[in-house]
Amino acid sequence: MPRRTEAVRPPDDGSDYPAAACPLIRAAGAERMGRSVTSDVDRRITAPGLPALLEHTMVLFDWNGAVVIDADRARAAVNTVLVRRGLQPLGETEFSVRFRLPLSELFEQLGVAPEDRDDAEREWSEALAGTRAHLRDGAAAALTALAASGAWLGVVSAASAAAVRFDQRALAVPAVWNSVDVAVPDKFELLLRHRPLRANAYFVGDSTADLRCASAAGYTAIGVTDAVACDPRTLRAAGAVHVIASLDELLPLVS
Repeated sequence: MPRRTEAVRPPDDGSDYPAAACPLIRAAGAERMGRSVTSDVDRRITAPGLPALLEHTMVLFDWNGAVVIDADRARAAVNTVLVRRGLQPLGETEFSVRFRLPLSELFEQLGVAPEDRDDAEREWSEALAGTRAHLRDGAAAALTALAASGAWLGVVSAASAAAVRFDQRALAVPAVWNSVDVAVPDKFELLLRHRPLRANAYFVGDSTADLRCASAAGYTAIGVTDAVACDPRTLRAAGAVHVIASLDELLPLVS
């Protein structure tokens, strides 16, 4: 029987994702509830008087590593999972070498039993939600400019809704999202589903697995460095057409 997850609608108090900016935070595999995740493009927050230069463009972002830099808290979350199971925690250098997505492959590599990996992923997300990260350089300005120019902006993340909401509030990420898809175990299918929304489609991420998925799904893949010590050559080998370190560099690439 397929697993059913719940579609989570953001609060109406303006503290997280204002409804006009992101109508629905949707867990992967959830049945659609209320409006479609892609139905409210005309309710975008845009800057008055600016032309819709990118109205035919969609830019989807991974959350952890692309919008939010969180290598330290990701390692702390992994180590929480390992210590609870009597496994050896990872130092900074070992983590930078061994970290990979999807999480199921990481925990397999680190010795977590197959029957325990779903719980390990859940615990990782919970631990991640309780710690702080920082916004990638240039993120706020780039997101605001892209939204003002009419681009469709979305998040496709393996992180939990709680973790993404926490970061959005704590780091004052601009509330510009048309779609936010969380708890996504396999991004290829979801990216493929979103692809017809705009003629020009870009995906921004730091994971080689995600960049391969995006490229295969018909997106121009853009790799970002320094999140988990992935060098430009590796990102390009995974399908990245461009590699950037700051989101300041993004706007010229999609314009």
